[in-house]
Amino acid sequence: MFTSLGPRLRAIGGRLISYTSIKLKTEKTLPEETYEWVVTDLKGNPHVFKEEKGKVIFLNLWATWCKPCLEEMPDIKSLYKDYGDRVDFILVSEEEPDRVRSFELKKGYGLPFYLAESPIPEIFASKTIPTTYILSRQGKIVKAENGVVDWNGAEIRKLLDQLIAE
Repeated sequence: MFTSLGPRLRAIGGRLISYTSIKLKTEKTLPEETYEWVVTDLKGNPHVFKEEKGKVIFLNLWATWCKPCLEEMPDIKSLYKDYGDRVDFILVSEEEPDRVRSFELKKGYGLPFYLAESPIPEIFASKTIPTTYILSRQGKIVKAENGVVDWNGAEIRKLLDQLIAE
């Protein structure tokens, strides 16, 4: 009896968490220990956040079961297509590797998906997903959003152009 309710309750809970908006702080500079964060790509290769120092970064925390996350994926894909060579995109899930690999294989987004190998740094911690941060070359959070956002809009493109020019 309860086994058939489990997936439904998780889905409802996930939607409530994902659609809830929480005010995120911007203008914070990343603490040095943040750069020790390790994620892995879908092939299992480690990627240390330290490698991102001095780059413009688009960091997205998401999950395959999160409907709002999936709603914004096409916008992120379009943005990545145009800015992927000048901005480092890091889309991180805390799910099981096989689940994320299967998702990418099925959807074919071609985005740089990563898996969290260690806890997400406190400065990026959020109670909701999707949560996205845009970071300057100086390691400052210049934009922080949760919930569905139009990542392919003129405002975001203008911001990225400014950050790239710095």
